[in-house]
Amino acid sequence: MAVFSNPARRDRRQTSSVFITSHALVDEVLTTHDVFSSDEIRYSASEVPHRDNPVLHSMSAMDPPRHHELRRMVGRAFTPRTVDDLTPSIEACALDLLDRLTPASDFVAEFAHPLPIATLAALLGVSDARRADFVRWTDVITSFFGQPEARPDFVTAVAELRDYLLTVPAADGIIAGLRESGLSPDEVVDFAALLLINGHETTKTLLVNTVLCLAGHPAALAELRTDAGHISGTIEEVLRLRPSAGGTDRFTTRAGTLGGQPFAAGERVVVSMAAANRDPAVFSEPNTFDIRRSPNPHLSFGHGIHFCLGAHLARRQAAVALRTMLDRLPGRWTVDDVVTRDSPVGTDVLSLRLTWSR
Repeated sequence: MAVFSNPARRDRRQTSSVFITSHALVDEVLTTHDVFSSDEIRYSASEVPHRDNPVLHSMSAMDPPRHHELRRMVGRAFTPRTVDDLTPSIEACALDLLDRLTPASDFVAEFAHPLPIATLAALLGVSDARRADFVRWTDVITSFFGQPEARPDFVTAVAELRDYLLTVPAADGIIAGLRESGLSPDEVVDFAALLLINGHETTKTLLVNTVLCLAGHPAALAELRTDAGHISGTIEEVLRLRPSAGGTDRFTTRAGTLGGQPFAAGERVVVSMAAANRDPAVFSEPNTFDIRRSPNPHLSFGHGIHFCLGAHLARRQAAVALRTMLDRLPGRWTVDDVVTRDSPVGTDVLSLRLTWSR
């Protein structure tokens, strides 16, 4: 309870950062973009070592009015109709991957990673011949956080991605359409990089966390097998209990006070969705995995103007994947050999083995 009794406090490691944990304050930060900006390059009073990462120049790091203009341009790629059109290929890919999955397989490398990659490749119009390059670019760009030793590979990946995106045939995917809609070449690359990181990492982690939750709660898994109507609720509860991104940053545009904690202009505000999603003021039995939980106002996809553009697509991929897994992987699920790595926004699962009873 200590984290909620002191929901706005200074980060002990970085005194220039304010750490926010309560649901109400996290929601306030995410929805008050004129005070808590996503534009790190413009507002951060500290050095930004990863300032050349395309994501920091994409609409996720912009304020209105340009943010709204770009979101309107790219929003057509994530309409319910577009997601519906992609669903058969998502299901076909999931079934193909599951046909090749064995108890000795690395679930991350052989299912959770390739499924969203295939979906994004189809969305962007990436040819089969360039799929391996697309995977490599994704891995390099998503793992770059400004480290000097990783910069050469990052620079190369961004350059190769740029060259490819600017030559995608006019009839293929959404990138060609965005080029024709008025986006500059740099904006096209920035948007693609945003998709690579948010679109791929979010869904991959959601699939992994779904397996971890259901393997750890066999009664919930058994209930799903008897009533698939709880698939959507299960996905939402996984998102709440184990969000794909545990937190995110905002940067103060002026001095003020938040939750009794004063802040100056240019300070970093770190909001913890992982903590907000377990706030007992909002969620009863917040540490319990409950696939019937309703309502479930988690903040895992954000809130306000930067609510995740691909949330509907991520949910659809997870629902399709879970439905096919329930059909193809019978009995109780067991997870072994989990390998993790800490990242700036949480803990990444690098690999795991999933076994099931025949």
